[in-house]
Amino acid sequence: MLTTKITSLMTSNSNIQKIRKILHFSRDEYESRLKNIRLKMQEENLDLLLLSDPCNIYYATGYDAWSFYVPQCALISASNDEPVWIGREMDRHGACLTSILSDNNIVAYDDKYVQSQIYHPMSVMASEIRERYGNNIHIGIEMDSYYIDIQAYLKLQTELPNCKVSDASLLVNWVRAVKSPTEIGYMHEAATLVQNAMQSAIDLIQPNVRECDVAATAYSDLVSSNPDFAGSYTSTPPLIPAGERLNTPHLSWNSSRYQNETQINLELMACRNRYHMPLGRSVYLGTPPANLQTIESAIVEGLDAALDFIKPGVMACEVEATWQKAAAKYNVQKSARCGYALGIAYPPTCGEKTISLRPDDKTILEEGMTFHLMPAIWHEGNSLVITEPFAVTKSGAETFCNFPRKLFVK
Repeated sequence: MLTTKITSLMTSNSNIQKIRKILHFSRDEYESRLKNIRLKMQEENLDLLLLSDPCNIYYATGYDAWSFYVPQCALISASNDEPVWIGREMDRHGACLTSILSDNNIVAYDDKYVQSQIYHPMSVMASEIRERYGNNIHIGIEMDSYYIDIQAYLKLQTELPNCKVSDASLLVNWVRAVKSPTEIGYMHEAATLVQNAMQSAIDLIQPNVRECDVAATAYSDLVSSNPDFAGSYTSTPPLIPAGERLNTPHLSWNSSRYQNETQINLELMACRNRYHMPLGRSVYLGTPPANLQTIESAIVEGLDAALDFIKPGVMACEVEATWQKAAAKYNVQKSARCGYALGIAYPPTCGEKTISLRPDDKTILEEGMTFHLMPAIWHEGNSLVITEPFAVTKSGAETFCNFPRKLFVK
């Protein structure tokens, strides 16, 4: 793990306190990220970028806290000025602690703006924009974001009537697509945690064991199964459907006890410094039916074929087609996408919202891109989950996990 400790000063209640910043990346890496973001801004003729997605705020500044349930943003100008963070007063200290920003670029709004019918935090943000950058500029905002609503957008337009506002929803997401060695290192650490959790869950599953106890065991290992580093909260909880909920990929556990001749699908996800690592496997208690063994062969052969095919220069749609061709030998098809770009995540999703492994995506894969290859099947009576996260390397694909690709039978 790369940890940079920097001493800065902040004033709180007239007392000077020393704040030791703990950053997960070097200052040079943050500067490189900001340079790449600004190059994209120049292509769109943007004077200012208003980021509301916590993934992108974290990527650009290092700020990391569970504060995205209230309006917050990072402002990035087209010049080389340091970004500005604006958020709730009680989160100011967190921004001082976890971000690269100097104190005068950390702005907090009063609690009267929180969930108020009278005041809106966007008024504070608009005021800062006017004072720092002017009232006649071109602003890009993330319109396709879980974290900015219609009211905030309308308020921004009202407060800054002379500014041009454009959609810059995935500008930073695309910059994030190619990972640095440090980012990939954190993803490898997350892979260690998710494999530990998967093994513990599989070991525990047997008749008469409660589903919730398996979930609890998985949660524990996702956070603390390695003595050298810790996991954090993930964007998605463990998804462990079984029985009548088996064919529903987004349902999870309850207090039921497993029975013989039951299948359990496990989709687990670990997080290390906000970098996520998912892994999916299925377990069958008893003797699996023949059709399930056929699907297992289709998924595994498809995974092997796709991973062998992947290298820089191929298109995302070609990866999907390679899997479909291998699976078709077993008369198995998957209608949904079979993978997506992977990296930084906060609730509610771990996908980067950029590249999908599906027929219409012609994105060319590059070294350093990371994906979750998940040709899982959720057909009625024919459900099976075997997935592989991977990174694109100079010569091919490197899987993050080393976990048997099979249906586990107990």
